[in-house]
Amino acid sequence: MPRTAEEFLSPPSVPEDCYVSSSVYTDPDLYAEEEEKLLRRTWKFVCHVSEVPNIGDYRTHDWTGVPLVTVRSPDKKVRTFVNSCSHRGSRVVRYPAGNMKHMTCFFHLWEYDLYGNCTYQTRDEGYEAHGPTKEQAGLREVRTDTFCGLVFMNFDGNAVPLREYIGETATAFESIFGENDFEIFHLNRTHMKGNWKAWFLTNCDFYHEWGHQVNRSTNLTSPDYHDRPWRLNHAQGHGYTARKLDNEPFVVQYKNYKGWKNRDGLVLRGLQPGELVLTDLFPNTSVFMRTTCVRINHSTPYGPDHTVMEERGLGIKGESEADRRQRAKEFTQVWGPYSRNGAEDVAFVEESHRCQEFGANKYDVISRNEPIGDGLQRPQSDAYVRLFYDKWGDYMGRPANNPKNLMTAAE
Repeated sequence: MPRTAEEFLSPPSVPEDCYVSSSVYTDPDLYAEEEEKLLRRTWKFVCHVSEVPNIGDYRTHDWTGVPLVTVRSPDKKVRTFVNSCSHRGSRVVRYPAGNMKHMTCFFHLWEYDLYGNCTYQTRDEGYEAHGPTKEQAGLREVRTDTFCGLVFMNFDGNAVPLREYIGETATAFESIFGENDFEIFHLNRTHMKGNWKAWFLTNCDFYHEWGHQVNRSTNLTSPDYHDRPWRLNHAQGHGYTARKLDNEPFVVQYKNYKGWKNRDGLVLRGLQPGELVLTDLFPNTSVFMRTTCVRINHSTPYGPDHTVMEERGLGIKGESEADRRQRAKEFTQVWGPYSRNGAEDVAFVEESHRCQEFGANKYDVISRNEPIGDGLQRPQSDAYVRLFYDKWGDYMGRPANNPKNLMTAAE
């Protein structure tokens, strides 16, 4: 039956951990708090090592509004620095990617080496009286580490090491990354009018596969679809779906989509033909291993209602041109800027946000519960979404179902 205004404003008739307030997606004060309490305290995916293979290779990026540059130093270690000159704060490296021998600020030509040391101050005699000296003017280095070729950074120097942070979740993809020599072959960015959490959780929400024509034809037609369990890392807030309890792979039926064929060639070592394995790393990185390709999905928020989504495709380093074309074709059929799924996912997020920001949707319901046993859940359960908001609440010090501590209509 239709709801009255009072019923609409009241929380859903489900347990408190089974719904969240829409304000978590729209409130600017909550977003600012997220930046400080959550995003600057967790490990953030930067790039794949193949994007900075040589000494001097770099990529610039932003996180919580802070400009950053990630570079391979002469000792071959990948480092990240705050991309701001120690003199007047101008960005030092202003191009998105490239190779450099040193970093020179264009404002007053102060210079830094690839270890972040200040090596040159224009007319440095002017600093003899009051300083700073070059030794005191290095760039701020940000904690950076690599796991399975994936580069991460963290502003929090006291955070647990990256490998400990990933924890047991590594079992979902560690062997696959260890058996294949990957390199990036695809990168696209998409601007969305929506919240970063909504985008990430769309990838974690297998119930939304009903919205994809491709998935309705290929994934949901697999006879063992609902036998694939969600495994949850409660300590860090990660989730992954791998093989079934009897160690059988989940196989996608690509041939069921008109015009497509099953992906029996170019299968990545460690996967079976048609197999799909997924890992979600809190707070906003997903790694999809799908038969012939790996997709790394990551987002950068620029406000509560502006998210830039990045999709990377990984193939086998040194493979033939023909193999690379085939792998890229199979990747972009599902993902990428002209794929079916990518565009539909953006539409899902933007349409939801349109209702959330104007109060047309007061609460998000996350109550689906499909247990298998032994603490495992079937893929279309909301178990991981509930875990995500449980960890969100730990970092934020407030519950996601009433983050502003507002009185409800029922009260």
